[in-house]
This record gives sequence, C-alpha cells and structure tokens, in this order.
Amino acid sequence: MSDDNAPLSQQPVGDLPASIAPIEAINQEAEELLHAPDIVGCLKKRTMNEWVDDSLTKPKPRTFCRESIVEFEITVVFASAGIGKTIACVGMAEDIARETGEEVNYLDFELSENHLRDRYVDSETGTKHVFPSTLNRFEFSADNLGDMDIEDAILASIEMEARRGVKYHFVDNLTYICRDSEKGLTAGEFMKELRTLRQKYNLTMVIVAHTPKRDMSRPLTEYDLAGSSKLINFFDAAIAIGRSAKDSELRYLKQVKTRTGAELYGADNVMVCRLEQTNGFTHFEFIECGKEREHLREDNFDMEMEEINQIVSLCGQKKSQRQIGEETGLSAATINRRIKKAKKLGLLDENGMPVSPVSEETDVKQEKQPETPETPAQPDLFEKEDSHE
Repeated sequence: MSDDNAPLSQQPVGDLPASIAPIEAINQEAEELLHAPDIVGCLKKRTMNEWVDDSLTKPKPRTFCRESIVEFEITVVFASAGIGKTIACVGMAEDIARETGEEVNYLDFELSENHLRDRYVDSETGTKHVFPSTLNRFEFSADNLGDMDIEDAILASIEMEARRGVKYHFVDNLTYICRDSEKGLTAGEFMKELRTLRQKYNLTMVIVAHTPKRDMSRPLTEYDLAGSSKLINFFDAAIAIGRSAKDSELRYLKQVKTRTGAELYGADNVMVCRLEQTNGFTHFEFIECGKEREHLREDNFDMEMEEINQIVSLCGQKKSQRQIGEETGLSAATINRRIKKAKKLGLLDENGMPVSPVSEETDVKQEKQPETPETPAQPDLFEKEDSHE
C-alpha cells in the first residue's frame, strides 16, 4: 500500500501543539497589553482595581529568620562596632540558604580570611563549621575594578548575579560601598540604584550598616542608623542590634522599621540572643523574647545588685560557679565580676563565703552610683569586627 493511501490517523501529528502555541502566546500578549498601565511622563497609571488585581497574580512574600526578614524587601541591619552585626547577618544568610535551597550571595567587605578562621573553625579541636553549598561569599577585587567607580562596579556585579538568577543578596557593609552616606544626595542616589535592582529582578536584600557611639541607657530607634537622616527612608525595614547591660555576651535584636505586616519585635518583644561559638560556629543563639528596657544600662544598677544578692545566696549554699551559672543564666565572666564586687562590698569573704545574710534591707543598696563594670576580656574573634574604624 502506498503512502498516499495511508489513513488520516497515521499522519504525523507531532507539530500540532507547536502550531497552537503561537496563538496562545498572541492571546496572552494581547491580554497583557490590554491591562498594561498607561505611561504618563515618568509615571505608570492604572485604576486602583487593576493594581489590586495585578497584586493577586504575584506570589505572597515569604519571611525568614523568625519572620524578621521579608522576601522582596531591602532590610538594613545596624549596630555599634564590636556588637557582632556581621556574625548575625552571616547567620541570617545561612538560614535563608538552608530554608530555600537557593543561592544566597554575601558580599563581605569586613572580614579577612584570618577572621573567618577564628569565627568558623574551633581553635582547639580544628572542627570546621560547614555552610550550605548554596551560600556564596564575595570579596572586593581592586584588580578587576578598571575605570569604574567602586559603587557602580559593585552594583554592576550584583546585577550580573541577579541576571544569573540569584535572588538573595547581603551587602556588608553600606559604608564601604557608599563612602558619602553622610551626604543625603549621594546616599539617596545610591539607594535609588539599589531599589531599581531590587524591583527589576525581584531581589531580597539585606544591607549591613553602622550606628555612631550611643547612650546605652536609651532605646534603639531608626534614627541611630549612621549616615544621612534621610537614609532610613530608602529601606523597607530596619533591624537594630544592641548589647545587653545584663550580660556582656547577650545581644538583643529590635525591629525599628517595618513596611510589610505587623511589627513582631518591638520594644516589648525584642529577640534576646547569646553570642557564642559551638563546634567552630560563631553565631547568635536565640534564647527568648523580652522587653528592651530590661537590657538598657539605666536599669543596670538594680539588676546588678539583684544578681549579686542571688550569687551571694548561692555561694552560701556552696554552689560552684558552674552551678551558679546554670541557675542564674549568667556567663562565667559576669559571675566573676559580681563575686569580685560582692567581696569589695563586704558581702563575701576572701574564700567566697557570705559574711552576713543578704536581704532587701542590706546596706549595699545605700550605694548611690554603681561602679563602672569592668569590661571582660573578649576572644579576638568578637573584637575583630569593624577593626577598620
């Protein structure tokens, strides 16, 4: 039988879907053009209903890091020198990489390779912390800068990665890439470029920044961000990190600006974390949520005396310093300072035993002003951050 007489059902049909696809594409393109916004100068115009309908087609933003980071937003994380903001942000980047399974870029203009070794390798055992393979770290390479301005070069590098499909970017820190952040106009231009990238590629960005020296007796606010006072307006959200007056190793994280959703970690519900190194991993270990005022220096004297009284009582029960730490939650360094002061005040003898019963009526409360607590020697890995300042 010749091919000319073959049944119709045996004719090739593989090209049929392809012949239909262009029609569907044309219909879709026509639909998009029909609902495209009108251009009025530099503005896009639609009815409010059309904007709402369009928003329903967009994926709902996810949240990360105990819901403190919102997808598709630019968040600034800022703190004073030596608080550990880089440690906190590396931990955030790792959390996002593990949770999403997607690439996360960390542009690190702070740490050297020596700092990395100190923070992520146990000096005694050699245990190395293993990050997810999707977490990338970038360093600045002056050899590849060429004739470009450093700000433009870094923005161009971020865009190259965004075109490759990387959606999550951490930049540490703002001062390095925007040297004139104190000038409102310069900072505004830089942030405008950053926001353009964010909108164009649906990026999620976290920018690390500094805060000038501040009075630790007052609450953290968005105005503690270093640089132009207008700078905070360009960020969708802001997280401030403070050092607790209760314990030198405690930190608290506070949301000082939010744009999406409710404020979860305000003054009455800050995240309290302990800065520690476990198996070669230096990180913020979440402990609890609490009130910011409990961690401010203005309340330090009353809390200090309460801790001293508690420690003296436990010393009277012949508790070891390890047991005292387990019962009070205080670090070894803080316990040593409290014991030293208790001896100076005559509450403990040289052997660490109570000299007299401790009560609320003790004469120690007659002391008007607390002594300035001695700063405990910190491991080098906590002090190296912001060493350029």
